Amino acid sequence: MISAIVLFMLLGALIVYFVLAYKRKQELHNTEMIITKNNFENQLLQSRIETQEETLAVLGKELHDNIGQLLNSTKLLIGVTQRKLIDAPDTLTIADETLATAISELRSLSKSLNKEWLQQFNFIENLQTEIKRINASEILQINCSNSSKIPFPSDAQIILFRIVQEALQNAIKHARASHIDITITEDQNSLLLLITDNGTGFDFNDSKKNSLGLLNMQHRTKLLGGSIEWASTNSGTSVTLRLPLLNETI
Repeated sequence: MISAIVLFMLLGALIVYFVLAYKRKQELHNTEMIITKNNFENQLLQSRIETQEETLAVLGKELHDNIGQLLNSTKLLIGVTQRKLIDAPDTLTIADETLATAISELRSLSKSLNKEWLQQFNFIENLQTEIKRINASEILQINCSNSSKIPFPSDAQIILFRIVQEALQNAIKHARASHIDITITEDQNSLLLLITDNGTGFDFNDSKKNSLGLLNMQHRTKLLGGSIEWASTNSGTSVTLRLPLLNETI
């Protein structure tokens, strides 16, 4: 009788052991599957971003070598015409000045798409340049309060810059904002970037379905290991980015 009880207890213990071992193995398998899936998604996102950057690099070269040369040639012809005229009309002078501004803007844009230049990318410097360019257009006014540097590698700073560019373009093109505030702060664990505008706002759930820009912002933020949130009313929109400061690589 005692032997039967001991045998039964041993059998029960073995069953429990195998059940627990199976559960641990299943949990380990599920964890590995999640890690594999996340790694695949990140690699896929990274591949898409790299393809986009390559496309932008080609676009930047074409802007500089083709469109830029055409604009310079046109400006040269306007200058020749001005010198031949005894009293050049104001409209011709305005056209010359406008063309000079367009050439300067084009150079800045093509530079921002140059891959070699991006390898030494500095987020703060390029954000200030972008703000200066937009403010000079007098479409709207952007104010920025930020740290002296962003503690990320250059490739991560490029991705962050593209996110901010997309947010600014959304405010300009769709929200019809006249003022944007950008605030960048740090705490011990994360970088917080807040972009607010005084535009007309939008319905995020409806816009997300049709906006490649919003999806790109989410994908890029995911590559940086952070989170992004939108809050919008009819009096403006805010975009909040929170990124971990321990980001050494993408």
